[in-house]
Amino acid sequence: MIDKHALNWHTLPLWLRCWFGFGFLHMHPTRRVAKRIEAVSHVSGFLFCLLGFVSEAALAGGLIMLSTAYLFSLLSWQGDRYGIWFDAPVQGDARAA
Repeated sequence: MIDKHALNWHTLPLWLRCWFGFGFLHMHPTRRVAKRIEAVSHVSGFLFCLLGFVSEAALAGGLIMLSTAYLFSLLSWQGDRYGIWFDAPVQGDARAA
């Protein structure tokens, strides 16, 4: 079976391949994982910011988590733009054909 995404992946600029590789710590990024990391970062960032009323260190951690969520949303946007996701197509999905 031919991997349709391999050609897409190898034609990306080196800086973008490094961006995705370091972001996911593997070379086959999936959109589902990126969105999950983004959601967890948002939720934990907001919770730590709320704890920031009690502890200044928690506020700093919350801001770091919110910036991580922002970077992963940027990563998701770039993945959509360049079409490099390695998600398996869902059976019965009209777009998979």
